[in-house]
Amino acid sequence: MLLAIALGRTAYAGNQEPHLILPDAFDRPMVGTVVNGVGPMPFIIDTGASKSIIYRGLTAMIGLQALPNQSKRIMTATGYQRVLVYPVTDFFVLGRTLQVSETVALPDIIGSDAKGLIGVDMLAGLTLHIDMQAGEADLTLAGPSGDDWITIQGRPVAYGSLALEINIGGLDIPVIVDTGASDTVINTAGSEAISRSSTGVRRETITASMSRGKEMVFTALRVPSFKIGDFERINMRLVVSDLPVFTMLGARDVPAIILGMDLLGQQPFAIDFKKWRLNLRSAQRAN
Repeated sequence: MLLAIALGRTAYAGNQEPHLILPDAFDRPMVGTVVNGVGPMPFIIDTGASKSIIYRGLTAMIGLQALPNQSKRIMTATGYQRVLVYPVTDFFVLGRTLQVSETVALPDIIGSDAKGLIGVDMLAGLTLHIDMQAGEADLTLAGPSGDDWITIQGRPVAYGSLALEINIGGLDIPVIVDTGASDTVINTAGSEAISRSSTGVRRETITASMSRGKEMVFTALRVPSFKIGDFERINMRLVVSDLPVFTMLGARDVPAIILGMDLLGQQPFAIDFKKWRLNLRSAQRAN
């Protein structure tokens, strides 16, 4: 069994075969995870989450009891929640072990089989490779190479997520790369800025699952061109919502986007958490 080098840190197995992943009901990548030696069980790989956590349904499944007189107030994509603390000591996933002193349990996601989230505490310093079509994921020391890969330089934000700049109709907008988001979401400030600066933008009314799996009605924008470096997606849909996470990131009143699996999952991609790059394998290059 792998040993972590320090509390809250991870050990890297190296030279692993790709690991099987499956989409959950919202097309987010799930990978088998062992918790406290029990499993594997499906966990969502969530590059927008700072910490790896479990869902409440898992606590009964593996016989975990909450630590007495302990709770934490944490920020989620949909706002602050007060949650119970559980004596989880380790996660084993993607060939690595993450040792922790405890973790919290969030409510289960309606409609999803996931039993928890794998956050960037597990991914730090390595490159996460995901190919949804092949059903494979891996962690490596280096990013991909080759002429069929487009590399976009970014920067770290928050507690270790990757931020990039995208361009819509000549307007540059910061985005967070979030594999835990099924849809790409833009805040109201960004929606209004795009509507003022771009032509050919259409508004739609859609139903999407943005809050713990519960379906809700949203406004969406269809933009003719969505560019990330040399990568371009035509006729991209952006869900308009002022998620609390935008406020947490200091983007309540300025344009910002959460980049989700509706774009990322359409081609193999890799997120480099050391050099802070997004790599997309695609022939769709921007003009």
